[in-house]
This record gives sequence, structure tokens and C-alpha cells, in this order.
Amino acid sequence: MDEQQEMPPAQIDIQNLWEKYEDIAMHFNDLLMRLRSQSLAGIAAIATLVGIFAKEDVSGFQIDWLAATAILVALALFWIAIFFLDIFYYNRLLGGAVDAIKQLESRSLSGTARDLGINMSTIIDRKFERWFPKFN
Repeated sequence: MDEQQEMPPAQIDIQNLWEKYEDIAMHFNDLLMRLRSQSLAGIAAIATLVGIFAKEDVSGFQIDWLAATAILVALALFWIAIFFLDIFYYNRLLGGAVDAIKQLESRSLSGTARDLGINMSTIIDRKFERWFPKFN
């Protein structure tokens, strides 16, 4: 009774897999858009407040130009950090997801989609290897 039953090869529904890949790509795109718009809105709001309080005679509160400059430099550093997060993380997630969708579509058109495995994470991981090599 040690006979092992052979499992049939997994059948992948290409349409459902494509829809899931597309959902993931749209999620990453939504994350990018939210990151960009919320960062821009936050920096604009703080810069506006600095401009208002830097003027004279605003409720008797005045920020000297040195403090305003320090705040704007801090905002610039924050904006640079957001840029790196955008380009080197979220953009690569989206790029990997799109590459996986393109690969799936090209294989489904050529008729080789039956031997296709689920590989979106592997493709996204390849996008990161250049900048963040694995530590094995």
C-alpha cells in the first residue's frame, strides 16, 4: 500500500490568472498614485503654512527666514526620500507586475500557456535584483 497516487499536472485557468495579475498591477499603480498625490499635497500644505507665517503681522507670529529655509530644506529632503521610494520600490513592483502580464499574454497567444506556472513574484523579484541583490 505504499503506492503513491500521481497527481495530475495543475491546470491553470489563463483568464483567471490574467485577471489576478491585472488586479495586482492596478493595486500597485494605485499605491504609486496615492503616494505621489498625498506627498505633493502634504508638501504644498506645509510650504503654504511656512509662507503665511513668514509674512509679517500674521497674528503676531513671525518665523524668521532662517527657520523657513530650514523647514523648506527638510521638505526637500522628504521629497527626495519619496522620490527614491517611488522609483526604487513601487515603480519596480508595478513594472514587474506589468512584465508578468505581458509574458502571460504572449504565451497565451503562442499556445504555450499550458506549461505556464504562476510567476509574478519571480518576475517582480528580478526587477529588484539589480539594486538589491539577494544575501544568500
